[in-house]
Amino acid sequence: MCPMSEERLSKETVEHIARLARLELSSAELALYQDRLGRVLGYVKELSSVKTDPKAVVQHVPRDVVALREDRVLDFANTRKLLANAPEKSEDSFLLPAVLDGSNEN
Repeated sequence: MCPMSEERLSKETVEHIARLARLELSSAELALYQDRLGRVLGYVKELSSVKTDPKAVVQHVPRDVVALREDRVLDFANTRKLLANAPEKSEDSFLLPAVLDGSNEN
């Protein structure tokens, strides 16, 4: 069921969210995400109005639950090919920009 009421986010709010996600959006994309994020918020608002029983308990565990496996480091057969399109690399590793660089950017 799609939400009927939509929240309207300000352009500044969407710009702020994009900045936090380190995205550069065009004005057309800003307008698009104002609409899409508003729809998401409207749907969350609709979901929050659903009455649920706080004492509800899961009665069974689905059989198709993915079994966990041990984490293992595996060698990649063709590292050179894997790194061929990397914007930045150092030896056999990807170089990524710092996300948490210590600044107080909001």
